[in-house]
Amino acid sequence: MKNIIYILSLLFILSSCASQKRQGATDDSRYKRKPIVEVSEDDLKCEAAQMEATVQQLVGKTEEAIEQYHKILSGRGNYAPAHYELGKIYLSKGWTDSALYHTKMALSRNPDNYWYEHQLAKIYERMQDGKNLTATWEDIVKRHPEKPENYYDLSNAYLMANDITSSIEVLDRVERKFGISEPVSLQKQKLWSAINRHDKARKELEKLAEAVPSETGYSAILAESYMGEKNYAKALQYYYSILKATPNDENIHISIASCYLSMNNMDSTFVHLQAGVRNPSIDCHHKLLYLTEFLRNRSFFGTYNKACFALADDLAGHCDGETNHHFLYGQMLAAQERYAEAAAQFAQHIENDKSQYEAWDALLICESMVSDTSASLLEHALQASELFPLNARPYIILAQGYNKLGDCEKAKLYIQRCLMVAPNNAGVKQLDETIKQSCE
Repeated sequence: MKNIIYILSLLFILSSCASQKRQGATDDSRYKRKPIVEVSEDDLKCEAAQMEATVQQLVGKTEEAIEQYHKILSGRGNYAPAHYELGKIYLSKGWTDSALYHTKMALSRNPDNYWYEHQLAKIYERMQDGKNLTATWEDIVKRHPEKPENYYDLSNAYLMANDITSSIEVLDRVERKFGISEPVSLQKQKLWSAINRHDKARKELEKLAEAVPSETGYSAILAESYMGEKNYAKALQYYYSILKATPNDENIHISIASCYLSMNNMDSTFVHLQAGVRNPSIDCHHKLLYLTEFLRNRSFFGTYNKACFALADDLAGHCDGETNHHFLYGQMLAAQERYAEAAAQFAQHIENDKSQYEAWDALLICESMVSDTSASLLEHALQASELFPLNARPYIILAQGYNKLGDCEKAKLYIQRCLMVAPNNAGVKQLDETIKQSCE
């Protein structure tokens, strides 16, 4: 306990629990006083009483501390530090009216005290008094214009008062005084959006994109925004900004290609599509997926389908060790009627993953285009029928195949199963008649 008293004594020697001639706290200490020539006996008694009250607070005896502060004020009613501490205690208890009274009393004695002003702002915030809260923070900013955090609190105060325009204006002041910063611009962007001033919101992002081009996320947002508005020239401006900042971005060439495709500039589309899919950081599946998606555009397909298919062959030839591209590559080969090669890709996909009926279906179609009675086709159809018994195609292929091979027993077996799965299918009914006639 002696050590605590000793430490507190040192603290209060440095404190500003002094006479009316001395100022309140600075940024370094709430009660640090300016140098004085002499200290009166009354000042020393006041400091001793203040120290005793603080000790009571530290050991959790809040009521005793309150009583001690009131004793100080009973002898010296204009003693600012005691009013301040009482205001702080009452605020912590939720007694906002009492907290407001004592904090105002402290400020009336030391109107320039930074901590007293902050406490007054906290009280108004707790009371949800937007008008006085904003007025208090305006005064703090006026007295301490060098502290950017005060502007942020003032902006938030205007938000609490539902005055978004004034909140933004305060942030404008921050930028004029301290320069552009990401947190401020992003906050302004959100606030403009909140009042449906999307033009202003976008200008904030444009300002950031120009100020910090290395942060490509802002350019990406703007590019996508302009793409949505079909302002492709502006979108390209920001896409190229990203390309300049991050030339190895795995997606930037694909984005630029998409923009050129929307502009019907097929030559530039292919140039950037090719650059994108040749990026070594993109896996084979996504390379082929990009090619497939672009080929869905009829104009692009008509001009660049051969070049894209050749590119796909080249890319697939370098996919050693990867297993997730076979299905897509098989689809591209099938689109070129290269059925045997496509079937090999679908078979490789199935070897890695047997759970997708779409892959089995594609395999059966391609193999049947090569030969509808091959042992491989019939074996794959049998496996597919066992794994996916509610799908008709495997039964159709088995029935057709065995019918052509002259195995009527198996042909009848599989056409009957097919009729159970697809009883109303006209093609299945026709095949049933064909098998009956050939097996008579």
